[in-house]
Amino acid sequence: MKRLFGLLLLLMCAGCDSSGSSSNDDIDVTPPSSVVRLIFIHHSCGQNWLADGNGNLRAELNTNNYYVSESYYGWNAETEDGLGDRTNTENWPEWFNNTKMPYVYASTYASESNSSSISNPGGENEIIMFKSCYPLSEVGPSIDDEKTHYNTIRDYFEDHPEKLFILITPPGESTVSSAALTRQLCKWLTDEENGWLKDYPHKNVGVYDFYCTLSETDSHHRIKNGAVEHLYSSAYDGESPYHDGDDHPNSLGNQKATGEFVPLLNYFYNRWKNSR
Repeated sequence: MKRLFGLLLLLMCAGCDSSGSSSNDDIDVTPPSSVVRLIFIHHSCGQNWLADGNGNLRAELNTNNYYVSESYYGWNAETEDGLGDRTNTENWPEWFNNTKMPYVYASTYASESNSSSISNPGGENEIIMFKSCYPLSEVGPSIDDEKTHYNTIRDYFEDHPEKLFILITPPGESTVSSAALTRQLCKWLTDEENGWLKDYPHKNVGVYDFYCTLSETDSHHRIKNGAVEHLYSSAYDGESPYHDGDDHPNSLGNQKATGEFVPLLNYFYNRWKNSR
C-alpha cells in the first residue's frame, strides 16, 4: 500500500516544476466593475499580442473593462526623447522615475490597429504594463545585471502605491541559448516569497511570465483551481514550439498567453485594490 501511494504521488507530480502552485491571497479574477485605464509599453511582440487575429489581447482586455493605450517605437515622453524606442531591461530605469512617468500616466496613444473598442473613462492610466522584446530572453553568462536593473525600478514602485505595475517577462526566441539562466531569472521575478518581491511592502506589482507560457505546450502561468500556477514543463529545453520561422511568437502562443494572462491581471488588480 505504501509503495502504491508513493507511485500515485509520482504520477500526480509528473512534469511538475518545483515552483508548482501557490495561493497566498484570496484569488478574485472578477474584472473591474468599471472601466480602468491601462498602458502597455512594448515593441513588436506586444503589438502582435494585442492585435485582433493574432493574440487578441486588446479585445480581451476591453471585454474585461480595461481601456488600452500603448507605447511603441517612435513614442515620446518629453519632446523627441525617443523613449518608446528603448525597452531593453537596462532601459527601465530611464522610464521609472518622476521625470518620465507623468507622461506615461497621461498618455492616450494607441496605434490605429490597436485602438480600444470601449470608451476612455478619463483620468490617468492606473495600470502600467511593460515588456522587453524577445532578444532580452538571452541573459548572457549571469543574471546579476538584470537583478540590479529590476531592483532599481522596484524602489520607484514602492514610492507609488497608487499605481499598479505589471512586468511581462520577455518572450523567448525560437531557441534560447541561456535557457537555464533565463528560467532562473523568470522564477526569481515571479517568486514573491523568496525572489524579487520578497519583503516588498505593497501589492502594486505583479509579474506575468510570458516566457514560461511560451516555453512549452505544457508550461503555464495562470490561475488554476483557485490558485496561481507557475509551471515549467519537465521538457523545458529553451526551444519554444510557438514560432513560425522567426523569433516572434506565433498567434497560437499569443492566444494561449491571452487566456492565461487576463485572469491573472484581474487577480493582480483586485489584490491591489483591496489592499489600499
